[in-house]
Amino acid sequence: MMRQTCGLVLAAVLGIPAVLSAQGTSYVLIGDTDEAREVLLSVHNPTDQGQSFEILPIAAGTNGVNRSTPSIRIDVPAGRTMVYSDLAHDGPAMVELTVHGELTFQAYTMPRDSSGDRVGLRQQVPIVDSKNLVSGGTWGFVSGIRRDSRDRSDYAILNLSHSSSTCEHRVRGHDGNWAEESRVLSHLPLSLTYVTDVLKVVGVEVGDQYTISTNCADNFYVAGLVADDDADRLTILQPSQSGVSTLRRPGEVPPEPEPPKEPPADGSCLSNWRCIDLKGTFHRATTARPSFETRLNTPVGVYQRAVFRFKVHHGGWNRVSSRNQNLFWLAREKHVDLFGFGVAKGPGGPAQVFYRTDWGINHVNKQRVVKHYLMQAGETYDVMYDFDAGGGRIVLTLTDSNGNEVMRSEGRPNISQIPFAEGQRIAVGFGFRGEHSNEPAQPGWRWSDLHIALLPK
Repeated sequence: MMRQTCGLVLAAVLGIPAVLSAQGTSYVLIGDTDEAREVLLSVHNPTDQGQSFEILPIAAGTNGVNRSTPSIRIDVPAGRTMVYSDLAHDGPAMVELTVHGELTFQAYTMPRDSSGDRVGLRQQVPIVDSKNLVSGGTWGFVSGIRRDSRDRSDYAILNLSHSSSTCEHRVRGHDGNWAEESRVLSHLPLSLTYVTDVLKVVGVEVGDQYTISTNCADNFYVAGLVADDDADRLTILQPSQSGVSTLRRPGEVPPEPEPPKEPPADGSCLSNWRCIDLKGTFHRATTARPSFETRLNTPVGVYQRAVFRFKVHHGGWNRVSSRNQNLFWLAREKHVDLFGFGVAKGPGGPAQVFYRTDWGINHVNKQRVVKHYLMQAGETYDVMYDFDAGGGRIVLTLTDSNGNEVMRSEGRPNISQIPFAEGQRIAVGFGFRGEHSNEPAQPGWRWSDLHIALLPK
């Protein structure tokens, strides 16, 4: 049971300034503590009104999404600083803090000797929030890991995703030699994986200045905990800093900012992109004119990304609503080099939005990416189709007229760059011609405001 160890404690008495002013959720890392190394949580209310927060320990190796016990809500009076201990029991844990209002937090160890008296210096404990987490798909490095007759290093991995996540881990000595070149592990949703004596796990009996690097599919955090058992001291090693900084020495000229890699959602064109537009309503499907196809002059070049945006008004389902309803056809000149061929199916069968894509292969062998979603007749959707060849990802989204993203699907292109030679153009098509029973005409549908943004390689 968490207990309050003291009240009316001034922040200055704690010796270390508060490290987190929070509104939202954050996580405190609790290592393999014992009576000699207790973790305390200092909570300060800087306002003139009462504030509150919720606290919930999540034991290592458990799924933090599936909760058997509720969080505890704690009130902090105006202007007060409260210090709490016994944050978690029975081994390592991460403690979830959810704030209602404005509070500052600091977590630290309080080393004590066998008689309970304080010895040594406090050690600040990481509090992980959206600002200091490690983004998924990037590497986090922890250096200074060691093992000898006195010291033991533990390693903590916090999976901050609400789904299971896969992480690759590497362990390397200061001489550049690998102790573990690659080990891939699956981590439970919202969980702490705590590896005790990590160097021994990878076969190192004695060693100093090892670096552990971790790369996870989703957001995460890592830390090393080095225990000197003889002196009852704990050193917490947080992720290494990258060395990237916007600060400059006197006289240095700041570098030119990198051009943006995300095209604006409002359809404007940035200087480092190449853009093509069909403004206004360019196609109203009727029985007499069911489809629209054209080829658009495209600047010569090699591109890494093509982002297509347009609006489509759902004019109603065909009599057999399970049949295909065309959303878009986007290619380089011909169907063989296909950015995407998007289709919706209605309530007469399994409702879905799917697209085919792939370059250089025939239609039946092109990949098909399916998302089960029922488009609503009468609704106008913003469609975004992001063909990111350089990044290895395709994203299709539908956003309704209220600005809510209602559908998202992701695929993977089979090319890594998008070349356009002299005379090659982007081909676009909207609405079926009605020439086949499974591709009926769709009168009443409308397409407008096509914006194509191309990012040169």
